[in-house]
Formats: sequence, structure tokens, C-alpha cells
Amino acid sequence: MIFLVLWLLALLAATIHVSLLRCWSRPLQRVTIFLQYQLELSLGLTGLLVFAGHALRPYETAARIGWDSSPNFQFELGAVGLGVGLAALLCLVIRNRYYWLGVAVAPSIFLLLAGFNHLREAWEGNFAPYNIGIVAPDFLIPLTLAWLLFRVFRLSPRGGHASN
Repeated sequence: MIFLVLWLLALLAATIHVSLLRCWSRPLQRVTIFLQYQLELSLGLTGLLVFAGHALRPYETAARIGWDSSPNFQFELGAVGLGVGLAALLCLVIRNRYYWLGVAVAPSIFLLLAGFNHLREAWEGNFAPYNIGIVAPDFLIPLTLAWLLFRVFRLSPRGGHASN
């Protein structure tokens, strides 16, 4: 549920930011702001939470997903979350659309496939809170990132930088 809240919070914060800057009529600036909030909140903070759950609390997290605990595997999954989270948070200072694309691709593929896996497990009867409760953000985060990145690339001039 927290990942869905972060996704919604990113949309709300970006809407407020764009409204305060009064840049609704500047498409590149507007979409860049929305992308930045999705990268930092939806991907960055989610990655840090994945690390905290899987690496620091593997038994509790596994139980909430409906999995058997595997601390070593979960530590590795947490390590990936930490890497994704830190790379996404660096988007605050690395203002380059190609970097943003690189940060979004691998975790987006992971999230989409994890979402399908959670649906498969639900179909087989696993209705644990962290299994079924994660399905929406597993699809919403990568689809939102894909749409926003598409718009940034479409609206940006030939150079690699997009600023807000």
C-alpha cells in the first residue's frame, strides 16, 4: 500500500509544484517536473523501502508476501532496491534525460514482471497483503515512467539535458 501512496504523492506534489510555478502551458517543464517526482518518490523511496524490508526484516517481509523466508535471497533483492533507490535519488542532481531513461528501464521491467508474478500467485490463492497489495504500483510506476519519459524525449531538443 505504501508504494501506491508514494505514486499518488508524487502526482500530487508534482501538480502542486507545476501550479506554483504556473507552468501548465510549458509542456517540457511540466512533464519534467512530473517525471522528477515519479523518479524520486515512486522509484527512489520505493527502492529504499524495498531495501529496508527485504534486507533488514526478511522474515517479516516474506511472511507478509506469503513467501517462505530466504534471508540470503531477500538480502540480494534488498540490495537491488537500494541501488535503484540511490540511482533514482541521484536524478535530483543528474539532470540528463538519458540518465533518467537508464535509471527507469531495469526497475520498470522488474516491476512489471513482479506484478505479473504477484497476479499469478494471487490466482493460485496467495492473498497475503504484500502480495496482492503491491500489484497496482507494480504496473502504475513503470507505465507512468514510460509515458513521462516518452513525453520528455518527444518534447526535448536534441541535447541530452532537460531542465525544469
